[in-house]
Amino acid sequence: MQALSAPVHDPVPPGWETGTIVILPSLSFPVAELAKIKGVMHYEERLLWTLLLLERPDVRLVYLSSMPVEPSIVEYYLSFLPDPADARRRLHLQAVGEAGVRPLTDKLLDRPELLRAIRDVLPDDGSAVVVPFNVAGGEWRVAAALGATLDGPRPELAPLGFKTGARRAARRAGVQVPDGEEDLRSLDAVTRALLHLRRRRPEATSAVVKLNNGFSGQGNALIELVGADEDVPVQRWPTTFCAAGESWPTFAAKVADEGAIAEEVVPDLVASPSVQLRASTGGSLQVVSTHDQVLGGPGGQVYLGCRFPADATYRSAIRDAGIAVGQVLADEGVVGPFGIDFLVGAGSDGPRVYLSEINLRMGGTTHPFWLASLATAGRYDPALGQLVTPAGPRGYVATDNLTTPALAGCSPATVIEAVRDAGLALERGSTRGVTLHLLGALCPFGKMGVTCIAPTLEEADALFVDVNALLSSPLVAGSVPQRP
Repeated sequence: MQALSAPVHDPVPPGWETGTIVILPSLSFPVAELAKIKGVMHYEERLLWTLLLLERPDVRLVYLSSMPVEPSIVEYYLSFLPDPADARRRLHLQAVGEAGVRPLTDKLLDRPELLRAIRDVLPDDGSAVVVPFNVAGGEWRVAAALGATLDGPRPELAPLGFKTGARRAARRAGVQVPDGEEDLRSLDAVTRALLHLRRRRPEATSAVVKLNNGFSGQGNALIELVGADEDVPVQRWPTTFCAAGESWPTFAAKVADEGAIAEEVVPDLVASPSVQLRASTGGSLQVVSTHDQVLGGPGGQVYLGCRFPADATYRSAIRDAGIAVGQVLADEGVVGPFGIDFLVGAGSDGPRVYLSEINLRMGGTTHPFWLASLATAGRYDPALGQLVTPAGPRGYVATDNLTTPALAGCSPATVIEAVRDAGLALERGSTRGVTLHLLGALCPFGKMGVTCIAPTLEEADALFVDVNALLSSPLVAGSVPQRP
Protein backbone atom coordinates (compact mmCIF):
# COMPACT_ATOMS: atom_id res chain seq x y z
CA MET A 1 0.00 0.00 0.00
CA GLN A 2 1.29 3.44 -0.93
CA ALA A 3 1.42 6.27 1.59
CA LEU A 4 -0.76 9.34 1.31
CA SER A 5 1.15 11.96 -0.63
CA ALA A 6 2.39 15.17 0.99
CA PRO A 7 0.32 18.36 0.96
CA VAL A 8 0.14 20.10 -2.38
CA HIS A 9 2.03 23.39 -2.49
CA ASP A 10 0.82 24.22 -5.99
CA PRO A 11 -2.82 25.10 -6.81
CA VAL A 12 -2.62 23.34 -10.19
CA PRO A 13 -3.79 19.69 -10.38
CA PRO A 14 -0.79 17.35 -10.62
CA GLY A 15 0.16 16.49 -14.18
CA TRP A 16 -1.50 19.58 -15.62
CA GLU A 17 1.30 22.05 -14.88
CA THR A 18 2.68 22.23 -18.41
CA GLY A 19 2.12 21.11 -22.00
CA THR A 20 -1.10 20.62 -23.97
CA ILE A 21 -4.29 19.66 -22.13
CA VAL A 22 -7.44 18.54 -23.97
CA ILE A 23 -10.59 19.10 -21.92
CA LEU A 24 -13.30 16.51 -22.70
CA PRO A 25 -16.32 17.53 -20.56
CA SER A 26 -18.57 14.78 -21.87
CA LEU A 27 -21.25 13.53 -19.47
CA SER A 28 -21.05 9.92 -20.58
CA PHE A 29 -24.19 8.59 -18.95
CA PRO A 30 -27.36 7.01 -20.41
CA VAL A 31 -29.23 9.58 -22.48
CA ALA A 32 -32.51 8.82 -20.71
CA GLU A 33 -30.94 9.83 -17.41
CA LEU A 34 -29.24 12.94 -18.80
CA ALA A 35 -32.52 14.16 -20.26
CA LYS A 36 -33.95 14.51 -16.74
CA ILE A 37 -31.56 17.39 -15.93
CA LYS A 38 -32.64 20.81 -17.07
CA GLY A 39 -30.06 22.36 -19.40
CA VAL A 40 -27.78 19.35 -19.11
CA MET A 41 -25.88 20.08 -22.34
CA HIS A 42 -24.57 23.27 -20.74
CA TYR A 43 -23.05 21.21 -17.93
CA GLU A 44 -20.15 20.80 -20.35
CA GLU A 45 -19.30 24.39 -19.33
CA ARG A 46 -18.62 23.38 -15.73
CA LEU A 47 -15.04 22.53 -16.70
CA LEU A 48 -14.35 26.04 -18.00
CA TRP A 49 -12.45 26.63 -14.77
CA THR A 50 -9.60 24.88 -16.59
CA LEU A 51 -9.10 28.07 -18.61
CA LEU A 52 -7.42 29.48 -15.50
CA LEU A 53 -4.63 26.95 -16.04
CA LEU A 54 -3.54 29.23 -18.88
CA GLU A 55 -2.00 31.56 -16.30
CA ARG A 56 1.06 29.37 -16.80
CA PRO A 57 2.75 30.47 -20.03
CA ASP A 58 3.79 26.91 -20.97
CA VAL A 59 0.23 25.52 -20.90
CA ARG A 60 -1.89 25.15 -24.04
CA LEU A 61 -5.55 24.22 -23.71
CA VAL A 62 -7.93 22.57 -26.18
CA TYR A 63 -11.53 22.77 -24.97
CA LEU A 64 -14.09 20.52 -26.67
CA SER A 65 -17.85 21.09 -26.54
CA SER A 66 -21.05 20.11 -28.28
CA MET A 67 -21.91 23.68 -29.24
CA PRO A 68 -19.76 26.84 -29.29
CA VAL A 69 -19.24 28.56 -25.96
CA GLU A 70 -20.47 32.14 -26.10
CA PRO A 71 -17.50 34.56 -26.31
CA SER A 72 -18.60 36.60 -23.29
CA ILE A 73 -18.39 33.45 -21.16
CA VAL A 74 -14.87 32.69 -22.38
CA GLU A 75 -13.82 36.28 -21.69
CA TYR A 76 -15.30 36.05 -18.19
CA TYR A 77 -13.03 33.14 -17.25
CA LEU A 78 -9.98 34.71 -18.91
CA SER A 79 -10.59 37.89 -16.90
CA PHE A 80 -9.19 36.13 -13.83
CA LEU A 81 -5.77 35.92 -15.54
CA PRO A 82 -3.08 38.63 -15.55
CA ASP A 83 -2.74 38.52 -19.37
CA PRO A 84 -6.05 37.41 -20.96
CA ALA A 85 -4.83 38.17 -24.49
CA ASP A 86 -1.81 35.90 -24.19
CA ALA A 87 -3.93 33.17 -22.61
CA ARG A 88 -6.45 33.44 -25.46
CA ARG A 89 -3.67 32.76 -27.98
CA ARG A 90 -2.95 29.45 -26.24
CA LEU A 91 -6.62 28.42 -26.11
CA HIS A 92 -8.23 26.38 -28.87
CA LEU A 93 -12.03 26.03 -28.66
CA GLN A 94 -13.52 23.24 -30.74
CA ALA A 95 -17.27 22.65 -30.94
CA VAL A 96 -18.88 19.65 -32.65
CA GLY A 97 -21.92 21.67 -33.70
CA GLU A 98 -24.50 19.16 -32.44
CA ALA A 99 -26.95 20.16 -29.72
CA GLY A 100 -28.93 17.67 -27.67
CA VAL A 101 -28.24 15.47 -24.67
CA ARG A 102 -26.21 12.78 -26.45
CA PRO A 103 -22.79 12.56 -24.73
CA LEU A 104 -20.08 14.67 -26.34
CA THR A 105 -17.81 11.64 -26.61
CA ASP A 106 -20.35 9.87 -28.85
CA LYS A 107 -20.66 12.95 -31.03
CA LEU A 108 -16.91 13.13 -31.48
CA LEU A 109 -16.51 9.45 -32.28
CA ASP A 110 -19.11 9.82 -35.03
CA ARG A 111 -16.90 12.46 -36.68
CA PRO A 112 -13.45 10.99 -37.40
CA GLU A 113 -12.64 13.96 -39.64
CA LEU A 114 -13.14 16.30 -36.68
CA LEU A 115 -10.93 14.13 -34.48
CA ARG A 116 -8.22 14.30 -37.15
CA ALA A 117 -8.53 18.10 -37.23
CA ILE A 118 -8.18 18.26 -33.44
CA ARG A 119 -5.16 15.98 -33.58
CA ASP A 120 -3.52 18.37 -36.02
CA VAL A 121 -3.41 21.10 -33.36
CA LEU A 122 -1.81 18.78 -30.77
CA PRO A 123 1.90 18.09 -30.42
CA ASP A 124 2.93 15.05 -32.46
CA ASP A 125 5.02 13.51 -29.69
CA GLY A 126 2.04 12.05 -27.80
CA SER A 127 2.55 14.37 -24.83
CA ALA A 128 -0.99 15.83 -24.84
CA VAL A 129 -3.24 14.81 -21.94
CA VAL A 130 -7.00 14.30 -22.30
CA VAL A 131 -8.89 15.31 -19.15
CA PRO A 132 -12.42 13.80 -19.09
CA PHE A 133 -15.34 14.53 -16.79
CA ASN A 134 -16.01 10.81 -16.51
CA VAL A 135 -14.85 7.65 -18.25
CA ALA A 136 -17.32 5.21 -19.79
CA GLY A 137 -15.15 3.64 -22.50
CA GLY A 138 -15.50 6.06 -25.39
CA GLU A 139 -13.12 8.49 -23.74
CA TRP A 140 -10.26 6.04 -24.26
CA ARG A 141 -11.16 5.78 -27.94
CA VAL A 142 -11.15 9.57 -28.26
CA ALA A 143 -7.76 9.78 -26.56
CA ALA A 144 -6.38 7.07 -28.85
CA ALA A 145 -7.70 8.87 -31.94
CA LEU A 146 -5.97 12.04 -30.73
CA GLY A 147 -2.70 10.24 -29.94
CA ALA A 148 -2.93 11.50 -26.36
CA THR A 149 -2.84 10.09 -22.83
CA LEU A 150 -6.11 9.84 -20.88
CA ASP A 151 -6.15 11.07 -17.28
CA GLY A 152 -8.70 8.60 -15.94
CA PRO A 153 -9.41 5.00 -14.94
CA ARG A 154 -9.49 2.12 -17.39
CA PRO A 155 -13.03 1.18 -18.51
CA GLU A 156 -12.88 -2.23 -16.85
CA LEU A 157 -12.56 -0.49 -13.48
CA ALA A 158 -15.87 1.36 -13.90
CA PRO A 159 -17.82 -1.15 -11.74
CA LEU A 160 -15.79 0.02 -8.73
CA GLY A 161 -17.75 3.25 -9.01
CA PHE A 162 -21.16 1.59 -9.30
CA LYS A 163 -23.33 1.40 -6.20
CA THR A 164 -22.66 -2.33 -5.80
CA GLY A 165 -18.92 -1.89 -6.27
CA ALA A 166 -18.85 1.00 -3.80
CA ARG A 167 -20.37 -1.08 -0.99
CA ARG A 168 -17.88 -3.87 -1.66
CA ALA A 169 -14.91 -1.49 -1.75
CA ALA A 170 -16.04 0.02 1.56
CA ARG A 171 -16.11 -3.37 3.23
CA ARG A 172 -12.61 -4.12 1.96
CA ALA A 173 -11.48 -0.81 3.45
CA GLY A 174 -13.16 -1.45 6.79
CA VAL A 175 -15.63 1.41 6.31
CA GLN A 176 -19.29 1.00 7.30
CA VAL A 177 -22.14 0.95 4.79
CA PRO A 178 -25.87 1.26 5.55
CA ASP A 179 -27.59 -2.05 6.20
CA GLY A 180 -28.73 -3.50 2.89
CA GLU A 181 -27.89 -5.70 -0.08
CA GLU A 182 -26.31 -5.15 -3.48
CA ASP A 183 -26.15 -6.61 -6.98
CA LEU A 184 -29.93 -6.86 -7.28
CA ARG A 185 -31.06 -7.69 -10.81
CA SER A 186 -34.86 -7.88 -10.59
CA LEU A 187 -37.76 -6.42 -8.64
CA ASP A 188 -38.23 -9.81 -7.00
CA ALA A 189 -34.66 -9.55 -5.71
CA VAL A 190 -35.34 -5.98 -4.55
CA THR A 191 -38.46 -7.13 -2.70
CA ARG A 192 -36.56 -9.93 -0.95
CA ALA A 193 -33.73 -7.57 0.02
CA LEU A 194 -36.16 -5.08 1.56
CA LEU A 195 -37.95 -7.83 3.48
CA HIS A 196 -34.61 -9.09 4.78
CA LEU A 197 -33.77 -5.53 5.85
CA ARG A 198 -37.09 -5.20 7.66
CA ARG A 199 -36.50 -8.42 9.57
CA ARG A 200 -32.99 -7.34 10.59
CA ARG A 201 -34.00 -3.76 11.34
CA PRO A 202 -37.66 -3.76 12.46
CA GLU A 203 -37.27 -0.14 13.61
CA ALA A 204 -36.38 0.99 10.06
CA THR A 205 -39.17 3.03 8.50
CA SER A 206 -37.79 3.58 5.02
CA ALA A 207 -35.21 2.37 2.53
CA VAL A 208 -33.71 3.60 -0.71
CA VAL A 209 -33.20 1.58 -3.86
CA LYS A 210 -30.39 2.96 -6.03
CA LEU A 211 -29.64 2.08 -9.62
CA ASN A 212 -26.07 0.90 -9.97
CA ASN A 213 -25.05 3.67 -12.36
CA GLY A 214 -27.36 6.47 -11.23
CA PHE A 215 -25.99 9.94 -10.50
CA SER A 216 -27.01 13.09 -8.61
CA GLY A 217 -29.73 11.04 -6.89
CA GLN A 218 -31.69 10.71 -10.14
CA GLY A 219 -31.54 6.89 -9.99
CA ASN A 220 -32.98 6.59 -6.49
CA ALA A 221 -36.38 5.41 -5.25
CA LEU A 222 -37.51 5.96 -1.65
CA ILE A 223 -39.66 3.16 -0.27
CA GLU A 224 -41.69 3.05 2.95
CA LEU A 225 -41.15 -0.12 4.96
CA VAL A 226 -43.95 0.36 7.49
CA GLY A 227 -46.70 -2.10 6.68
CA ALA A 228 -44.63 -3.90 4.03
CA ASP A 229 -46.06 -7.34 3.34
CA GLU A 230 -44.03 -10.21 1.97
CA ASP A 231 -47.05 -11.26 -0.10
CA VAL A 232 -47.12 -7.86 -1.81
CA PRO A 233 -44.49 -7.02 -4.45
CA VAL A 234 -42.42 -3.90 -4.02
CA GLN A 235 -44.25 -2.24 -6.92
CA ARG A 236 -47.24 -1.86 -4.59
CA TRP A 237 -45.31 -0.43 -1.62
CA PRO A 238 -45.47 3.35 -1.07
CA THR A 239 -42.68 4.68 -3.29
CA THR A 240 -41.29 8.06 -4.29
CA PHE A 241 -39.05 8.22 -7.35
CA CYS A 242 -36.46 10.99 -7.25
CA ALA A 243 -36.42 11.47 -11.03
CA ALA A 244 -39.38 13.15 -12.68
CA GLY A 245 -41.29 10.81 -14.97
CA GLU A 246 -39.92 7.63 -13.42
CA SER A 247 -42.31 4.73 -12.75
CA TRP A 248 -42.05 1.11 -11.72
CA PRO A 249 -42.12 -0.19 -15.32
CA THR A 250 -39.25 2.09 -16.38
CA PHE A 251 -37.36 1.56 -13.11
CA ALA A 252 -37.73 -2.23 -13.35
CA ALA A 253 -36.14 -2.23 -16.81
CA LYS A 254 -33.16 -0.29 -15.46
CA VAL A 255 -32.77 -2.63 -12.48
CA ALA A 256 -32.64 -5.58 -14.88
CA ASP A 257 -30.20 -3.80 -17.18
CA GLU A 258 -27.68 -2.32 -14.76
CA GLY A 259 -28.50 -3.73 -11.33
CA ALA A 260 -29.28 -1.95 -8.10
CA ILE A 261 -28.76 -1.89 -4.35
CA ALA A 262 -31.28 -1.57 -1.52
CA GLU A 263 -30.29 -0.10 1.81
CA GLU A 264 -31.70 1.46 4.92
CA VAL A 265 -32.14 5.22 5.08
CA VAL A 266 -29.66 6.13 7.81
CA PRO A 267 -31.54 7.18 10.95
CA ASP A 268 -30.61 10.42 12.73
CA LEU A 269 -28.86 11.65 9.61
CA VAL A 270 -26.69 14.67 10.33
CA ALA A 271 -25.04 15.40 6.98
CA SER A 272 -24.05 14.03 3.57
CA PRO A 273 -20.43 15.10 3.12
CA SER A 274 -17.95 14.07 0.43
CA VAL A 275 -14.21 13.69 0.01
CA GLN A 276 -12.45 14.39 -3.28
CA LEU A 277 -9.23 12.53 -3.99
CA ARG A 278 -6.78 11.94 -6.77
CA ALA A 279 -4.89 8.72 -7.48
CA SER A 280 -1.63 8.82 -9.39
CA THR A 281 0.11 6.13 -11.37
CA GLY A 282 1.81 3.87 -8.84
CA GLY A 283 -1.05 4.00 -6.33
CA SER A 284 -0.29 7.19 -4.40
CA LEU A 285 -3.26 9.19 -3.10
CA GLN A 286 -3.90 12.86 -2.59
CA VAL A 287 -6.82 14.36 -0.67
CA VAL A 288 -8.09 17.29 -2.75
CA SER A 289 -10.97 18.63 -0.64
CA THR A 290 -13.92 17.86 1.61
CA HIS A 291 -17.43 19.26 1.23
CA ASP A 292 -20.85 19.12 2.80
CA GLN A 293 -23.32 18.34 0.05
CA VAL A 294 -26.55 20.32 -0.14
CA LEU A 295 -29.32 17.88 -1.00
CA GLY A 296 -32.97 18.38 -1.86
CA GLY A 297 -35.78 16.75 -3.76
CA PRO A 298 -37.70 13.74 -2.45
CA GLY A 299 -36.21 12.58 0.83
CA GLY A 300 -33.14 14.77 0.34
CA GLN A 301 -31.73 12.43 -2.32
CA VAL A 302 -30.93 14.92 -5.12
CA TYR A 303 -27.66 16.88 -5.27
CA LEU A 304 -28.22 20.66 -5.39
CA GLY A 305 -24.90 22.15 -4.32
CA CYS A 306 -22.13 22.09 -1.73
CA ARG A 307 -20.42 23.89 1.13
CA PHE A 308 -16.67 23.98 1.67
CA PRO A 309 -15.09 22.84 3.87
CA ALA A 310 -17.00 19.99 5.46
CA ASP A 311 -17.97 20.54 9.08
CA ALA A 312 -15.05 20.25 11.48
CA THR A 313 -16.89 17.79 13.76
CA TYR A 314 -16.52 15.00 11.20
CA ARG A 315 -14.07 16.41 8.64
CA SER A 316 -11.14 14.28 9.79
CA ALA A 317 -13.34 11.18 10.10
CA ILE A 318 -14.53 11.36 6.49
CA ARG A 319 -11.01 12.23 5.33
CA ASP A 320 -9.65 9.08 6.97
CA ALA A 321 -12.50 6.94 5.63
CA GLY A 322 -11.96 8.47 2.18
CA ILE A 323 -8.26 7.62 2.30
CA ALA A 324 -9.03 4.02 3.30
CA VAL A 325 -11.54 3.50 0.47
CA GLY A 326 -9.44 5.51 -1.98
CA GLN A 327 -6.45 3.30 -1.33
CA VAL A 328 -8.52 0.23 -2.21
CA LEU A 329 -9.35 1.91 -5.52
CA ALA A 330 -5.77 3.03 -6.14
CA ASP A 331 -4.51 -0.49 -5.44
CA GLU A 332 -6.90 -1.73 -8.15
CA GLY A 333 -5.30 0.69 -10.61
CA VAL A 334 -7.69 3.64 -10.52
CA VAL A 335 -6.00 6.82 -11.79
CA GLY A 336 -7.27 10.40 -11.84
CA PRO A 337 -9.79 12.40 -9.79
CA PHE A 338 -12.71 10.80 -7.99
CA GLY A 339 -15.10 11.50 -5.15
CA ILE A 340 -16.51 9.48 -2.27
CA ASP A 341 -19.82 10.44 -0.69
CA PHE A 342 -20.60 9.65 2.92
CA LEU A 343 -23.55 9.71 5.30
CA VAL A 344 -23.02 10.92 8.85
CA GLY A 345 -25.41 9.82 11.57
CA ALA A 346 -25.58 11.04 15.15
CA GLY A 347 -24.07 8.58 17.62
CA SER A 348 -23.81 8.55 21.39
CA ASP A 349 -20.02 8.42 21.14
CA GLY A 350 -19.65 10.77 18.17
CA PRO A 351 -20.55 10.88 14.48
CA ARG A 352 -21.13 7.56 12.71
CA VAL A 353 -19.72 7.56 9.18
CA TYR A 354 -21.13 5.37 6.39
CA LEU A 355 -20.06 5.22 2.77
CA SER A 356 -22.86 6.28 0.44
CA GLU A 357 -21.32 6.00 -3.02
CA ILE A 358 -18.17 6.34 -5.09
CA ASN A 359 -17.94 8.55 -8.17
CA LEU A 360 -14.97 7.55 -10.35
CA ARG A 361 -15.07 10.93 -12.05
CA MET A 362 -15.28 14.63 -11.45
CA GLY A 363 -18.50 15.81 -9.83
CA GLY A 364 -20.54 18.74 -8.65
CA THR A 365 -17.85 19.76 -6.14
CA THR A 366 -14.99 19.73 -8.65
CA HIS A 367 -15.59 23.01 -10.46
CA PRO A 368 -16.33 25.15 -7.36
CA PHE A 369 -13.17 23.96 -5.64
CA TRP A 370 -10.78 24.43 -8.53
CA LEU A 371 -12.22 27.77 -9.61
CA ALA A 372 -12.02 29.04 -6.03
CA SER A 373 -8.49 27.68 -5.67
CA LEU A 374 -7.12 29.02 -8.95
CA ALA A 375 -8.91 32.38 -8.83
CA THR A 376 -7.71 33.14 -5.27
CA ALA A 377 -4.23 31.56 -5.54
CA GLY A 378 -5.40 29.23 -2.79
CA ARG A 379 -3.70 26.03 -1.69
CA TYR A 380 -5.47 23.16 0.00
CA ASP A 381 -4.03 22.12 3.34
CA PRO A 382 -5.16 18.51 3.90
CA ALA A 383 -4.14 18.57 7.57
CA LEU A 384 -6.42 21.53 8.29
CA GLY A 385 -8.92 20.70 5.58
CA GLN A 386 -8.93 24.34 4.49
CA LEU A 387 -8.25 26.36 1.36
CA VAL A 388 -5.52 28.81 2.36
CA THR A 389 -5.14 31.96 0.25
CA PRO A 390 -2.64 34.82 0.60
CA ALA A 391 -5.36 36.62 2.61
CA GLY A 392 -6.08 33.64 4.86
CA PRO A 393 -8.45 30.63 4.79
CA ARG A 394 -11.54 30.79 2.59
CA GLY A 395 -14.79 28.83 2.48
CA TYR A 396 -17.62 28.86 -0.03
CA VAL A 397 -21.14 27.76 -0.86
CA ALA A 398 -21.99 26.71 -4.40
CA THR A 399 -24.89 25.52 -6.51
CA ASP A 400 -25.61 24.52 -10.10
CA ASN A 401 -29.30 25.17 -9.55
CA LEU A 402 -29.91 28.87 -9.21
CA THR A 403 -33.10 29.04 -11.27
CA THR A 404 -35.51 31.97 -11.31
CA PRO A 405 -38.00 33.35 -13.85
CA ALA A 406 -36.02 36.62 -13.89
CA LEU A 407 -33.05 34.84 -15.48
CA ALA A 408 -34.94 33.39 -18.44
CA GLY A 409 -33.89 35.22 -21.59
CA CYS A 410 -30.92 36.95 -19.91
CA SER A 411 -27.59 36.94 -21.69
CA PRO A 412 -24.41 35.89 -19.86
CA ALA A 413 -22.97 39.38 -20.38
CA THR A 414 -26.00 40.96 -18.68
CA VAL A 415 -25.66 38.77 -15.59
CA ILE A 416 -21.88 39.15 -15.39
CA GLU A 417 -22.24 42.94 -15.54
CA ALA A 418 -25.07 43.01 -12.98
CA VAL A 419 -23.10 40.98 -10.44
CA ARG A 420 -20.07 43.22 -10.96
CA ASP A 421 -22.12 46.42 -10.72
CA ALA A 422 -23.58 45.17 -7.42
CA GLY A 423 -20.09 44.79 -5.99
CA LEU A 424 -20.63 41.06 -5.47
CA ALA A 425 -18.21 39.62 -8.05
CA LEU A 426 -14.93 37.96 -7.26
CA GLU A 427 -12.40 39.92 -9.29
CA ARG A 428 -8.82 39.08 -10.21
CA GLY A 429 -6.58 39.49 -7.19
CA SER A 430 -9.41 39.33 -4.64
CA THR A 431 -10.35 36.48 -2.33
CA ARG A 432 -13.96 37.34 -1.53
CA GLY A 433 -16.88 37.42 -3.93
CA VAL A 434 -19.11 35.45 -6.28
CA THR A 435 -18.01 33.44 -9.30
CA LEU A 436 -20.45 32.34 -12.00
CA HIS A 437 -20.82 29.18 -14.05
CA LEU A 438 -23.34 27.37 -16.27
CA LEU A 439 -23.93 30.73 -17.92
CA GLY A 440 -24.91 29.13 -21.22
CA ALA A 441 -28.10 27.79 -19.58
CA LEU A 442 -29.30 31.29 -18.71
CA CYS A 443 -31.24 32.32 -21.77
CA PRO A 444 -33.00 29.04 -22.64
CA PHE A 445 -33.57 27.73 -19.10
CA GLY A 446 -33.28 30.63 -16.64
CA LYS A 447 -30.67 28.57 -14.82
CA MET A 448 -27.06 29.10 -13.77
CA GLY A 449 -24.56 28.33 -11.04
CA VAL A 450 -22.71 30.44 -8.48
CA THR A 451 -19.88 29.93 -6.01
CA CYS A 452 -19.79 32.41 -3.11
CA ILE A 453 -16.31 32.69 -1.57
CA ALA A 454 -15.57 34.40 1.75
CA PRO A 455 -13.38 34.19 4.88
CA THR A 456 -16.15 32.32 6.74
CA LEU A 457 -19.09 30.17 5.70
CA GLU A 458 -21.40 32.64 7.41
CA GLU A 459 -20.13 35.40 5.13
CA ALA A 460 -20.39 33.06 2.15
CA ASP A 461 -24.02 32.38 3.08
CA ALA A 462 -24.66 36.13 3.19
CA LEU A 463 -23.13 36.54 -0.27
CA PHE A 464 -25.38 33.75 -1.54
CA VAL A 465 -28.45 35.50 -0.13
CA ASP A 466 -27.40 38.74 -1.81
CA VAL A 467 -26.64 37.27 -5.23
CA ASN A 468 -29.80 35.15 -5.16
CA ALA A 469 -31.86 38.26 -4.41
CA LEU A 470 -30.11 40.15 -7.20
CA LEU A 471 -30.64 37.42 -9.77
CA SER A 472 -34.26 36.93 -8.75
CA SER A 473 -35.03 40.55 -9.62
CA PRO A 474 -35.21 42.34 -12.98
CA LEU A 475 -31.65 43.07 -14.03
CA VAL A 476 -31.83 46.76 -14.95
CA ALA A 477 -28.59 48.65 -15.36
CA GLY A 478 -28.13 51.25 -12.63
CA SER A 479 -30.90 49.88 -10.41
CA VAL A 480 -28.64 47.67 -8.29
CA PRO A 481 -27.21 49.30 -5.15
CA GLN A 482 -23.46 49.22 -4.71
CA ARG A 483 -22.11 47.18 -1.79
CA PRO A 484 -19.30 48.46 0.39
